[in-house]
Amino acid sequence: MANKSFLCAMVILFLCGSFLATHAVAQEVAPFSASGLVKLGDKIRYGSYSILKIGEGIYQINDNEGHQPDGILGALGVDMYLVCGEKKALMIDLGNNYVSGYIGDNLRPRANAAEEFRTMVYGLAGKRPVEFAITHMHPDHDGMTGALINRNATLWVSEGEDGSALTKQHNLDPSVYTRFTCGKKSFDLGGGRVVDTFLVRGHSDGGTVFILKKDLMIFPGDALGSGNRSLSTGESIKKFAEDSQKFVDYIKADFPPFERYALKVYAGHSGPYGRTGLDIGYLDWRYIQNMCSCANGIVKGQWLVEGSNLRLSERSANPRGAAPVGVTQKQGVFTYGIGIIMAPLEAAYEAAGLKMQN
Repeated sequence: MANKSFLCAMVILFLCGSFLATHAVAQEVAPFSASGLVKLGDKIRYGSYSILKIGEGIYQINDNEGHQPDGILGALGVDMYLVCGEKKALMIDLGNNYVSGYIGDNLRPRANAAEEFRTMVYGLAGKRPVEFAITHMHPDHDGMTGALINRNATLWVSEGEDGSALTKQHNLDPSVYTRFTCGKKSFDLGGGRVVDTFLVRGHSDGGTVFILKKDLMIFPGDALGSGNRSLSTGESIKKFAEDSQKFVDYIKADFPPFERYALKVYAGHSGPYGRTGLDIGYLDWRYIQNMCSCANGIVKGQWLVEGSNLRLSERSANPRGAAPVGVTQKQGVFTYGIGIIMAPLEAAYEAAGLKMQN
């Protein structure tokens, strides 16, 4: 009888312990409240994210709050954006992978990262269904894809992006994304809030710029840079020059002058990894034009023309490590107004169709 009582007591203790452990895990992800996001410029923190209200129903979300000191590149912080309409919401980019980590950026996983991310996004969106679209398939912009798989979430990516990237980066099936053609795909969120798409290659072959015309906002991810743009080959420089010119022409045709001057460009990296460095927190129409002029100036070899507005300075080290095979360490920093493109000198000469000078 004593043994039986002892066994019963042990079972009860085990069940209680299991319940408490389960309850504790469930409580690790704090409830989300957007009550602190009332007026423009209001900012709150939730878990490893900081959330800034940049428009009515429009939020900039940075994943640098839980920054790991030994992290590199994308791990230094990425900006994502949630745009809410009357009928649904669109999440632009998915930041770093805190579900399983990413060794390429020295990024380690975090407990409950998936649930924390979902709690934040759906908390901001309220009762609206959310669709997710990424500017390009780099690990710091598609990182939280794993948090949305098998959850009836619609995921979008440009058809020009590398179809094998998601598998290489996060060991995920790329078919979870629906492909679209930039320029043909728009996201109607309701209430007149429509997000259009535009292709700007260079940083990637499917780089998507998202345009919220009604609110005069542009979300280019890394396509236009975050104050500067690194391009490693002559081909990528030429693609960027061509597409950025098309984008400038598109804006001139679709936006009257007073709207162009009011455009706000919210790039992919506003923190220490980026170069926006402005107290207003965004770039503008002048930046878009200057980046376009910088790229096209390189293609035309204008840094070699006396009196040109394109300036070149050189540096000997590649800040991201060893140069590719066959490429020297000599790097060029090309500047046109506030537009800056960094590229190996060999790539610049190649883009201009010129022979490299000694």
